[in-house]
Amino acid sequence: MHQNNYFMSSFPILDLVIGIIFVYFLLIIICSSAVELFLSIFESRAGLLEDWLKQIFNLPALDSAGKPLNISVGQSIMDHCMVTALSKRGKSTSYIDPENFVSALLDKITVSPSTTTGNNIELPPANLAGYITAIQSSTLISGELKRTILMFANEASQAALALNSLPANITATVTTSVKSELQLFRDRLETWYNTNADRLTGTFKRTKALPLTIIVSVIMVISLNTDSIEISKYLYNNQAASKNLATTALNSVQSYNNQLDTVLKTAAANNPGSSATINRLKAQTLQLQNNLDSLQVLNLPLGWKAANVKDLNAFADYSVKHIAGWLATILAIMLGAPFWFDILNKISNLRGSGPKPSTASNTDVKNN
Repeated sequence: MHQNNYFMSSFPILDLVIGIIFVYFLLIIICSSAVELFLSIFESRAGLLEDWLKQIFNLPALDSAGKPLNISVGQSIMDHCMVTALSKRGKSTSYIDPENFVSALLDKITVSPSTTTGNNIELPPANLAGYITAIQSSTLISGELKRTILMFANEASQAALALNSLPANITATVTTSVKSELQLFRDRLETWYNTNADRLTGTFKRTKALPLTIIVSVIMVISLNTDSIEISKYLYNNQAASKNLATTALNSVQSYNNQLDTVLKTAAANNPGSSATINRLKAQTLQLQNNLDSLQVLNLPLGWKAANVKDLNAFADYSVKHIAGWLATILAIMLGAPFWFDILNKISNLRGSGPKPSTASNTDVKNN
């Protein structure tokens, strides 16, 4: 049985639902790609991370020899060799690895002011006790932040002390590596940084991505005249077109899933920190290239006709009649690609035309 026939549904209403969801999915890809492009051009993510660093670490910084730098500690962290990539000095990258951030942070806040005229580089502390002493006497961070970091250091010290006090017969059965108190301290700082990064992500979505998505979706829906009500009517009255669109949608789900797995595995192997972003952008691009032409081939009621825009009165009358359909499309776009893609995945598992065809290997096994 041909793959397309396998995906065919015997329920016209199900074909209609699949078709309209697929239209939403393609529109969401266009919208999200435009939003991603805009935010990348204006470095919105990097700007938000930069603002956080400069607000939290706002005291004057010192160089490795203890001399004033005339910049804030936050900016000095952004310029540190552990975190900077190709970003300009004083500018943050879009993503800072937690381990590298902690290294830059500890390096910058444990430098003590120099009282000499030389440029001798001050060595970092060699153990947790040294870091606690250096942080206690530091003038580079606020009192509240100092107490927070010292609390993490004390927690790490107590955890290491408790681990070392375990009986020998218990520690002998431990198969995992035992971390030093300094590593436990770094892990606690990394957790603190990740928690703040999650909050920054929420702020980014709420203040940057969401408003821009609304603006782009409104512009796109009106410019393309994407009326959900009219599209639904068309698919209901044209069952052949509805079935073809449903078949394209379900086949695309399989292709999209394969692309998703391949790109995610490749990205995770090369750079785990950016795998989600690479996965989303590449998979969306491939999906958009493969399926955008399906809307044109099926002659869906999209776009504007000259009769509707020949004068202001005609445009106003037409727009009033289609506001409800436009709003429905905009609200559908706001639900996001994961929501609709998950529904498409579930519907694709409703095998309306019988069992899945046997693969070549399965057929050979049965014949033997």
